[in-house]
Amino acid sequence: MAKSLSSLAVGALVKDTGTLYNGKPIIWKIADKNHAGFPANSVTLITERIISLKCFDAMEQSNNDGNRRSYGNNRWIWSNIRRWLNSQAGAGAWYAAQHGLDAPPNNSNVWSNYNEYEAEAGFLAGFSANFIAALLTTNRTVGKAQMDGGGTETCTDKIFFATSTEVGLSGDVVAGSKLALFTDDNSRKAKPTAECVSKSEYQTSSFNVNDPWYWWLADAYASNSYSVRRVYSSGAMDWGHAYGGHWGVRPLCNLKSEILVSDSPDSDGAYTIIWNRAPSVPDSIDVPSDVRGGEKLTVTWGTSTDPDNNLSGYILERQYNGGGWAQLYKGINRTYTDQITKGWENVAYRVKAYDSAGAESAYKTSATRTVINNTPPTISGTDTDLGAKTGAFDQKYTVTDPDSGQTITVVEKIDGTQKRSYAATSGQEYTFSVTADEWRKLLNGSHTLTVTATDNYGGAATRTYTFSKNETEIELTLATPLEADDMVTKAIMSITRQIPAGAEFTVEACNNGHDDSPAWEDVTQAVTSGSKFFLSNDSKTAEEWGFNFRIKVKRNSASGDCFISSVGGNFE
Repeated sequence: MAKSLSSLAVGALVKDTGTLYNGKPIIWKIADKNHAGFPANSVTLITERIISLKCFDAMEQSNNDGNRRSYGNNRWIWSNIRRWLNSQAGAGAWYAAQHGLDAPPNNSNVWSNYNEYEAEAGFLAGFSANFIAALLTTNRTVGKAQMDGGGTETCTDKIFFATSTEVGLSGDVVAGSKLALFTDDNSRKAKPTAECVSKSEYQTSSFNVNDPWYWWLADAYASNSYSVRRVYSSGAMDWGHAYGGHWGVRPLCNLKSEILVSDSPDSDGAYTIIWNRAPSVPDSIDVPSDVRGGEKLTVTWGTSTDPDNNLSGYILERQYNGGGWAQLYKGINRTYTDQITKGWENVAYRVKAYDSAGAESAYKTSATRTVINNTPPTISGTDTDLGAKTGAFDQKYTVTDPDSGQTITVVEKIDGTQKRSYAATSGQEYTFSVTADEWRKLLNGSHTLTVTATDNYGGAATRTYTFSKNETEIELTLATPLEADDMVTKAIMSITRQIPAGAEFTVEACNNGHDDSPAWEDVTQAVTSGSKFFLSNDSKTAEEWGFNFRIKVKRNSASGDCFISSVGGNFE
């Protein structure tokens, strides 16, 4: 059963399940029926609660009027909020300048950046096509500021704010006539929705779903150019600066009286608007051809259209091994990730659309897919922190694949760079070797070794080993001293280096480098100043004289690059 919207009493709640704001259906309250000056045979709706906090208008930073430059514009016909309320545009596309000095409600133009909304979609973007088509154009009379000529002006809107007169308050002018809903302060009190509270950037203990809050009216406060009339939390008259993003939005609209609603209210206490035909079959369903037992599978499907524009979502069902169909998902998304049980032989899916009144389309059914029951390989051990390492090292591991006849490809990487790739034998132990040359190239800090094993069907396992390197000393010498025909008495050396402040840098030289215990002499000062140095040693135990040097660096607490890149020089 259904009945007309006009049969409901003033104060009754109404909603269209396909008309959303903040992801939830908007619940409206009947404010009047056949209201004077509004469209004939219409029902006037106002949101039951405050649905959002937004500024009336943004600061107009190019305006010659200092107050509008600092606090926004209080003229309804130029306001940002009027433009937003009546726009179907997508996110970030609803704003358009309403006059030459207009500015959008963004971070730069809203008080303390609270609830800027330039990037939002227009208010009507969340409305069902049926609701938008049913909105009646309404002649509006609103008060304006004295600097704009004072008195009232008229415009037409489909979504609008009430005037002071319409809510039963005395403003600066008479604009329209009182709506039947508003009889006293208590009738004007409005609480915010839960979504309004949770999404607001402005938070205070008194702003909650259980207490009334302030909400905007359409009238300018006539005495200045930037203040707007609003309803105080007590239901009394109030006013606020236009750029304040912490005051409530409570829109109104008019619908035709003959629109049908449900015979009884739902769990929200609201009667549901009825305009319904079944949606179309979803235009496609896609199931990957590669289906693996024990793994996840993502099913996607195409869109459905609804002639009444109240599509609510889709129902996805699954069949395996030719058995019965079972529901997996119901909702508005067009993708679902399923878990495939290992051992299934085949699987198929089908999807249908449904709308807010419960009408459903026929099914769109996928091809039946064969399930590949493959077990991925495993790598012995667990992901491990190997701690601090001091040089080249080996890490052993074993790769195992329970599925016989598989080809296992193993890839080893150091810090994400591939070291080697090879075909492994299941159950055999292998060694990941960090060579001395690779060790030298690693910087101090944390490093990662990864071993990834992949089988024929793409089943994969990865083992991760972490370790750290923290070398704080360098000692550099020649493995074989430089041959000398006679005792070396003097030499010069140049060392290309980067030694940070705070590190210790020492250079030693000897002329009896072949001895078991060479006579090392400190020549650091001569090397750092680029001077020739003289060696005092005049004895040796080996048969031959030989020149050698020894360079030492201790980092200590110094930070920054620390290296030696080349050593040069000569001796005699």
